Amino acid sequence: MKRFVKGTVTLLSLSTVVWLSGCGAAANSSSASAELGTLDPANPTKITFYTYSLAYPTMKPGMEQLIKEFNDTVGKEKGVIVEGIADTTMQQYKADISAGKEVDVVQHTFSTLDSSRLSLGFQAYEDVFPQEELDEHLKGISPNALELGKIDGKMYGLAFTFSTPIVFINGKLFEEAGLDPENPPKTWDEIKEASLAIKEKTGKDGFGLAPNNGWITEGLILSNGGEVLAKDRSKVNFANEAGIEAISMWKDLYHNGASAAGTDTELSEQFMAGNLGMYVSSTSLHSGVKQASEAGGWKLYGAGLPQFGDKPSVPVNSGSVLAVRPDSPEKNAAVWEFIKFVTGDRGYTIITSQIGYLPLRTALADDPNGLKDFVEQNPLYKINLEQLSRIQPVAIWPGDNATEIFTVFYDAIVKAVSSDEDAATVLKQAEDEINGMIQ
Repeated sequence: MKRFVKGTVTLLSLSTVVWLSGCGAAANSSSASAELGTLDPANPTKITFYTYSLAYPTMKPGMEQLIKEFNDTVGKEKGVIVEGIADTTMQQYKADISAGKEVDVVQHTFSTLDSSRLSLGFQAYEDVFPQEELDEHLKGISPNALELGKIDGKMYGLAFTFSTPIVFINGKLFEEAGLDPENPPKTWDEIKEASLAIKEKTGKDGFGLAPNNGWITEGLILSNGGEVLAKDRSKVNFANEAGIEAISMWKDLYHNGASAAGTDTELSEQFMAGNLGMYVSSTSLHSGVKQASEAGGWKLYGAGLPQFGDKPSVPVNSGSVLAVRPDSPEKNAAVWEFIKFVTGDRGYTIITSQIGYLPLRTALADDPNGLKDFVEQNPLYKINLEQLSRIQPVAIWPGDNATEIFTVFYDAIVKAVSSDEDAATVLKQAEDEINGMIQ
């Protein structure tokens, strides 16, 4: 039976590759540049913040609040004005760098961070901000989260808007199938069993994980003991036995009635309409899913990423980092004040409560002045906070071929899962093609 998903995964293409050696931010690359200039409230320093969250209706109000609150408080006191620029395509910052415009801070995706580091003048935090101030500010952020934006041991992006995978559960469909949503499936075998039961008893699909979902795929492979990108980033190795076994398990779900067909967008719509028992996606969808459940008259439950047998699952992250390219000591100081605010206690309180991402300052979940009330009212966040203890970084694909590598990998996953072709053959072909690009 062939159930191939149309429209395989692609990343917005890199329209230009800009080499900035000897100009702009690239000149500000040595550790000697880690100098904070003097800010003047009477003559504030303006910085630009390119953020795709301003382009999404569900995220825009929270991001606007974050920027406005900074400008009205710390920015006004210190002498910094942040201009938020909605980067609808996640490409505008590249075009503006190419045009010579000032691009100071970017909400940057993980996968192509290395390409931006090499081609667009983004700087390591250790080279821009004094180490002692950096160390002090990073206290309280989840140690695992601090590793997510590192390349060759240096932080080229500080985790910002961030989520882990979660299994959203329709409590009504579970109960109609004789299942207990308070005791959700923990393994992939249990997912299959519950999914088939829901389909048999209710006539509706029991489970959905879209082959074009992207990042969750990596966690699936890691959870079975496999590897996607080597730690030294010199090769990929996802077509080994563990990786093939993980994707083959998923293929079995997809072709044997235990998984709904469709893209990630289609499955999210199906779940929010009350027509899907379990849906694996990002924590960031929580607000919309909760509203849909309340409107539809069913209760929302959740579970962590399922595991293979007795092996603990290994989730990876989605979301973004803050990548920086200030070009003067004064810009260093201005950018640093903004970074400290949006990744501090107040910043993460806004990000979680208003936008829906996880607070990387996990102590806020127990802080009455932070997110304690919010987390108690939205207990599914506890599932994802618990997963931070074993999270591994999503792949930062190496070099200037990052976009092409990304596309080859995820197109191969779609093909391996949703077509009738042999999963091992598809994965091996993609692995060889990617290693050829890397080497």
